[in-house]
Amino acid sequence: MTPRLFILSIVLIVGAHAAPRTVIKIGTNDTAAIVDTNDAPDLKEWGNKAGTLCVEWFPKIAALLPSDGFTAPKQVTLYFDPKMKGVAHALSGKITVSAAFVRAHPDDFGMIVHELTHVVQSYPPGGPGWLVEGIADYIRIVHYEPRAPRPKLDPAKASYKDAYKTTAMFLEWIEQHHTAGLVVKMNAALRTGAYKDELWTSLTGKTVDVLWKQFVETLPH
Repeated sequence: MTPRLFILSIVLIVGAHAAPRTVIKIGTNDTAAIVDTNDAPDLKEWGNKAGTLCVEWFPKIAALLPSDGFTAPKQVTLYFDPKMKGVAHALSGKITVSAAFVRAHPDDFGMIVHELTHVVQSYPPGGPGWLVEGIADYIRIVHYEPRAPRPKLDPAKASYKDAYKTTAMFLEWIEQHHTAGLVVKMNAALRTGAYKDELWTSLTGKTVDVLWKQFVETLPH
């Protein structure tokens, strides 16, 4: 049964001299998203859709990236920044989104799923950034938008360390053609700070460089 969704308008007072901010809380009994479009009011409807998406995908991502003894976060704040360059970033349960990017790419809800994955990952510092980003885009392209067009990789220039969709496609190939369950095991290692390059060999029997070479051979030249 689909959890019942609630939507509330909440007035927040951040500081003694700060003006009150009205935010929208979207949630179920288990998860919630706080949507703050005060500084980009034209994005209120988009923000509410993004918040609803977060509530829907929190448990899905948590189920896709489990690890022993870990309980995934269940609340996230979405803030739409009118001055932000780039796309979005996640930090400590808050996703800051570029208002300009959303206006230019109103159909790109996949980036919200990518950032929400970072919230669920909750990795400590120290893991390789390319793999962290690759797992986030793996959740996005394999599970959220599997029918979306994939980038065409240049075998002569691409690297598994390119992160994002390049690494995600590499992980997908390993899962499908070599070692199922690799992403879950890498996620668990990253979450406990136990990642090391030797894990590729211990989990797959091959180094990451050998696996990449085999993957590249499957790409159209």
